Amino acid sequence: MMETVGMVRIFQRSLSHRSVRYTSYIGDGDSKTFSSITASNPYGEDITVSKIECVGHVQKRMGTRLRKLKQMSSKLRDGKSIGGKGRLTDRMIDLITTYYGNAIRQNKTCLSDMRKAVWAVYFHIRSSNEEPLHSFCPVGPNSWCKYQNQVVEGSVETFRHSNKLPVAVMDAIKPVFNDLSQPKLLQKCLGGKTQNNNESINSLIWKLCPKTLGCGRKIVDISTNEVIVIFNDGNQGRLKIMQSLGLTVGQFAHKFVTLVDIKEFRLQKYILISAQKKYDRLKECNLKLLVRN
Repeated sequence: MMETVGMVRIFQRSLSHRSVRYTSYIGDGDSKTFSSITASNPYGEDITVSKIECVGHVQKRMGTRLRKLKQMSSKLRDGKSIGGKGRLTDRMIDLITTYYGNAIRQNKTCLSDMRKAVWAVYFHIRSSNEEPLHSFCPVGPNSWCKYQNQVVEGSVETFRHSNKLPVAVMDAIKPVFNDLSQPKLLQKCLGGKTQNNNESINSLIWKLCPKTLGCGRKIVDISTNEVIVIFNDGNQGRLKIMQSLGLTVGQFAHKFVTLVDIKEFRLQKYILISAQKKYDRLKECNLKLLVRN
């Protein structure tokens, strides 16, 4: 409720405070906030606010839906459960979720290509020696699909699908793909927008004034202004504020904030490199499962 009221106020005062109109809202799956914004009609009848989906949150929907399906499903038409070895495991759910997100991000400028890439994941995993379904997979020697690689090399007759999900499992998860590949949803993902920057700056604000301490508005305002300065200009921005207040900034102050910024930069670089290595390892493992099909 508090978030909804806050967002409505931000839109309503954008003209008077910022002289701008926000025509788009990047959502996180909460429809109440966007509904409240449109109901408030902040810019009159001539200008409407459109909703853009955060790609990260849309990607998570795939994993959430598949895990929920795995928990709720009874016996499938082949007489077996949906989970288990060679079926819809947690690792396979993570793989599908990752490639669903990649399909959106790598085709963020074209809706038809995005939708085709989403279904390429589904039919690639469903493919078998008896029924290869790789028409949606990217073609060419650089394709992640080994079947399409073999087509280029002219040796597709010798290709064998060693990893795939049973047809009964694929039939069970097809409604999930159908829902999450609807043009109405993917249209909102064009541009590949995310809320990562917002979530990053929010985490910095709550470090200065933790929610558990019950800070007042003045403290929250000061923390927000402080974080915005650091987020945009690093700790060097603090010196600019001191100078604007008429304070003399000495060489030791410059040296101190420079060292702090360098330390923070190195820390973030280390975190980024570690995350990239972890992602590359996961991607390599997932590719070993996926590209064999």
